[in-house]
Amino acid sequence: MTRDGQAAAGAGVAVTGVGVLTPAGRGIAPLWRTLSAGGARPLPIEHFDTAQAGTGLAHFVPHEPGLPGPGHPERMSALATAAVTDALADAGARGEGTALILATTDETGAEVSGRWDGWQTGGTTPRGVPLEERVAAACGLTGQVITVATTSAAGCVALGVARRMITSGRVRRVVVCGVDVITEAGFYGLAALRTLSPHGCRPFSADRSGIRISEAAAALVIEPDTPEGGRARGRLEGVAANNLAAQPARPEAEGVAAAVRGALRQAGRRPAEVDYVNAHAAGTRHGDAAELTALWEVFGDRLLRDLPVVSSKAAIGHCQGAAGVVEAVVSLATLERGEVLPTLGLDSVDPAWREHNLGGRRPGRPPEVAVSVSCGLGGVNAAVVLGADRTGPDSAGARREVAAHVS
Repeated sequence: MTRDGQAAAGAGVAVTGVGVLTPAGRGIAPLWRTLSAGGARPLPIEHFDTAQAGTGLAHFVPHEPGLPGPGHPERMSALATAAVTDALADAGARGEGTALILATTDETGAEVSGRWDGWQTGGTTPRGVPLEERVAAACGLTGQVITVATTSAAGCVALGVARRMITSGRVRRVVVCGVDVITEAGFYGLAALRTLSPHGCRPFSADRSGIRISEAAAALVIEPDTPEGGRARGRLEGVAANNLAAQPARPEAEGVAAAVRGALRQAGRRPAEVDYVNAHAAGTRHGDAAELTALWEVFGDRLLRDLPVVSSKAAIGHCQGAAGVVEAVVSLATLERGEVLPTLGLDSVDPAWREHNLGGRRPGRPPEVAVSVSCGLGGVNAAVVLGADRTGPDSAGARREVAAHVS
């Protein structure tokens, strides 16, 4: 992936499998229900002291048998392993020769917090096997293993790396897995930046004041084109990323617009072809404004008419380094189901955007092309273009879910 996203325009890259664990539960069906109404319920953080942060709530993946609890050193690897396993099963794929790209804000796999705890108690925490290698081994993946740790944009950037690997012809299959858990180091890092809000994520709202962090794991299986006679969840058409920002703690419209234009250019798409935008929109004062300014620069007054701009974070919180992959899953589900869900909790829309289509007005036809945007600390801006797959035998109907996790 180049700086402006120019690489192999029009090359066929398919998403053939999905696995996702969010605060809504395990699978796409519970995620869709939570995005449709109500949102996930935040819970108190109990595995470390939050008294100095101004808020003590976060969103957690619901417990299931065998899943280590919050604060357990193996929770992160367990969530990632579950997501990758489900994605491979959904694709009907095996791990031999399959590469893994792990996207996260914590490339140590929560080891930083473990070492901090060890230091506080006078002990030590020895360095173990790296997170990405543990996940690859657990899932039987024998291909190349890479970690992308570009903060909240990690998932989106990792999809660009995967697309580049596939279009190079050197790799037959890649699994991109975004994962993060709630750690003391990460939580207080965001608190120090005054990013956390006791009220949670309120994207596009007049009273937005910051984010509520969430844990999640989501995985996508990426392969060349759609297998003959097979099916795909969708198509990974283009990805672009840059570091165009005036300061590292907040995005700028110029950088976001450049990422969206670069992704569209790589996909060979015009702005007029886009039917749906999943915005980064975490509910920060500056970030939401910069992003909608950027989208106006790219799409113009379509934002007032037939182009819905939606944020998933209102329903499930900010999934940190997993957000880009989780929101790609949401975008793919939107294309598959032909339905656009509105942003939740828009009782008090910022007056500047009251005329914008924030998902309340549906497009005139089922969406075929989606753009998902991610921004991260360090000034990273990224965008991915996803297309509906209409070539498989069951593309017109509901796809199968990973059997045990959709109810």
